[in-house]
This record gives sequence, structure tokens and C-alpha cells, in this order.
Amino acid sequence: MNSLKEILGRRVFVKFLLQNNDVIAYAWHYTKEKTLNHMRRIMDYHLLEGKISSSRNLEEWLAERLREVLIDGKRFRLPEIEYKNRRVYIELTKVPHGETITYGELSKRAEIRYPEMLVTLMRNPLQVLIPCHRLLTKRGTLMGFYPLGKEVKKQLLEMEMKSNKVDPIEM
Repeated sequence: MNSLKEILGRRVFVKFLLQNNDVIAYAWHYTKEKTLNHMRRIMDYHLLEGKISSSRNLEEWLAERLREVLIDGKRFRLPEIEYKNRRVYIELTKVPHGETITYGELSKRAEIRYPEMLVTLMRNPLQVLIPCHRLLTKRGTLMGFYPLGKEVKKQLLEMEMKSNKVDPIEM
């Protein structure tokens, strides 16, 4: 799997936010306009500054990181950036590959109020690398905040579970 399309099974537009040539955030969607709008919301929420860019090299960088997290089961290390409510992202990266926790459990672990945690998750600066797809409702189902839709979220979790030989999740 060398490209985003191979990993996600669909074409997406991606914009990266660079600070000192390091990726500190990215946004993706099915249209360029929605991608840029999502990036602006991420930047505003986290008070991030930098250069918005896109290139084949950046997409290859992302495809490699996604492969490491989704297929190889590596834990992503957050950049040394002061993201708002960073502890939510730190706790989420601790959820093992192919496993899930509930939104409520994440709220407790991060010691943050549930509604604020949900907003923080919607402004995830590094989707999939910070694995929101590993979160389930208390009923054990997927919630649909993911920019590419609940179906992609399910696909990502199934990729992990397949490599861990775990039964797929209900939607």
C-alpha cells in the first residue's frame, strides 16, 4: 500500500499544515473546499500557524504513516505541539492497535468533560494517526463524526482487526 487511495479505497483531497517543514496537522475530504474548511477549523481550534501545502511527497509521507499505524500496529508519536486538550490525543494513541474503547472511557482517561472531548476529536489534527476510529459508543457502535464518513471509519477499524484476527465491529 503506497498511496492514500490504496489504503482508503477512494480518492480524497489532502492539505497539510507545515511548521518548520514538519507536518503538524492535515485535513482530508472528498472535495478541495471541504478539505480547506476542515483545515481552517483545526487551525482555529488549536491556534496553529504554518504553511498549508500539498504535494505527492507529503501524500507519500502520510500513506507510509497510515500503513505503520493501521497495518503494522505502530503507535504514532505526537509532534511536540501544544494542541488544545492534547491529553485526549495522548490517551487515544495509547489504545492498542485493533482494540477499542468508548467515548466515555476516553473522557475519563483524559480527565476532560465529555462535550469538550467530542469537539477536540472533531478537530483531530492527525486523523487516523491519532486513532479516533478506535472509539465506540457505549452501545458498541461507531459514531459518525469522521470527515470521510462512518463507512471509512469502519473500514479502518476492520483493517486493524483483520491484522489482529478480531471479529469486525457493528455499525
